[in-house]
Amino acid sequence: MGVMSRYVGEVFVVRREGVLVAEPTGVVARRDADAPPQTWFATIDDETAALSLVGNGSVAAEIELVQPVPDSGSIGQVVRFLQAAPISVPAEAVVADRRDDAMDRLELVPEEWQPYEVRAGELDAHGWEAFVGRLFPVPVEEIDAVLGAGWEQLVRIAPWLVPLQTDGGDHPET
Repeated sequence: MGVMSRYVGEVFVVRREGVLVAEPTGVVARRDADAPPQTWFATIDDETAALSLVGNGSVAAEIELVQPVPDSGSIGQVVRFLQAAPISVPAEAVVADRRDDAMDRLELVPEEWQPYEVRAGELDAHGWEAFVGRLFPVPVEEIDAVLGAGWEQLVRIAPWLVPLQTDGGDHPET
């Protein structure tokens, strides 16, 4: 086993093959009943599971990660659940005539960013979105270099896990 570090992330508590696990939310408020398993998940022991708010809404979890993080599967253990997770920033719609531009940007997302979800689709009758869920934060400068200027008007990018801050410092966020 490698060195452990602690991160915080918004999760859905899901039963997979009879075991409770914490999976990334993809910054949506509710989990689809037929959502497929995610690339990465954190295991939940029985004692911690008793404290969870099992349902299809999101909760915040402190996760002890094993390093190095594997290419897929379990990334560590849920240590505790925190207050109800804030629902992430609502999606901003991309106007219909920019869909192709957004899709072109999504094709540039490198595997090194450890994306767990890359999706695009209609939000409602008036909007469309492109989203990249990453395992960890990537510096904005790197995103600019890969996706080009103006990416933030076309693609929403969010990390699942951010380092646990115990000193009141800023959380890295893009």
